[in-house]
Amino acid sequence: MRILVSYSKPERVEKYRDSLKGVDGFGLEIVDACSRAEAPPTGWSELIASADGLLLTGGSDVEPRRYGEEVEPAAGVETNPVRDAMEWELLAAARAEHRPVLAICRGHQLVNAFLGGTLWQDLGLFDMAVKRRHDPPGAARRDLAHGLDVGPGSDPLSELFRRSAPVEVNSLHHQAVRELGDDLGAVATSPDGVIEAMAFRDPSWWLWSVQWHPEELTQPTDHPVHRELFRRFLAACEEGR
Repeated sequence: MRILVSYSKPERVEKYRDSLKGVDGFGLEIVDACSRAEAPPTGWSELIASADGLLLTGGSDVEPRRYGEEVEPAAGVETNPVRDAMEWELLAAARAEHRPVLAICRGHQLVNAFLGGTLWQDLGLFDMAVKRRHDPPGAARRDLAHGLDVGPGSDPLSELFRRSAPVEVNSLHHQAVRELGDDLGAVATSPDGVIEAMAFRDPSWWLWSVQWHPEELTQPTDHPVHRELFRRFLAACEEGR
């Protein structure tokens, strides 16, 4: 099975690879899509044709023009237009080819923008009560910041979180989903209402996304739901082969 992992910082991608291999290390081939690398001759979308699934990782902010806005001067927005273009192309191909997608943090936000939604450019500009940190150093990436409030849906992701409750997550972001994209359902929120998990409603395309970083929380002492997200993603990829 081939999983395409999209990223911009090689020093950050190992945790994602380890999380995938921790579920199914045998027979799993991980293919890189790095925005610092040269694109394939016919574009990034050609990688989707030979992959069984796409993992979108964390990173810099999505360009506000991608969701119809200008940059808020006080928002501290740091973008990577090259990565935005690469992942936009990858998502379009994944949707067309019905390849499963698991999106994390920046990926969660990019998916929402791709499907027509908008983002809060900086939560610090708004009255958000939950403590949040942006890219803290070292062990702080594993700190649990708040719990999840799971909605009433009966979809598989809602049921997973409901059976796993209570679930606490880390918080490494300064942006968040504002208006939901087309056919996306809000599965779980933080206590202050920030959308922490989404699922695509059309069963023809398996797409789950989370705002936190489960790849930081897959040690034996961590809540098993974080590792289960990767397991369910690989199961969807295997089913779609």
